[in-house]
Amino acid sequence: MTGVPFPDPATLRDNPVAIAKYLTEVLSKNELIPVLIALNHVMRAQNVKAMAENAGLRRDRLYKTFGGDIDPQLGRVIALFAGLDVCLAVNPLPPKTKSPRPKLGRPKKAEIPAS
Repeated sequence: MTGVPFPDPATLRDNPVAIAKYLTEVLSKNELIPVLIALNHVMRAQNVKAMAENAGLRRDRLYKTFGGDIDPQLGRVIALFAGLDVCLAVNPLPPKTKSPRPKLGRPKKAEIPAS
């Protein structure tokens, strides 16, 4: 995984604090593939059958959704997080220079040349 070491699965099992710390670090990179890999590692460190019941999802659906082959739906990600006893939080990105916004309003009318 890009720059984020994989922790020992035993530290992630039934440990929402360790899970939240690990996922926060991975999510802060803002890259999809490392996030999917991290979610897969965290999910597999748990008792997937019990977690699926807590999340209200089927076990086979969890494996398919977070196996890294498909882009998971947000609803399933939130259900997985609920099953892990963690929540998804949003933080602003660092400010970056932006070009000035265009002036709002109607576009200027095209001038018709006089003949």
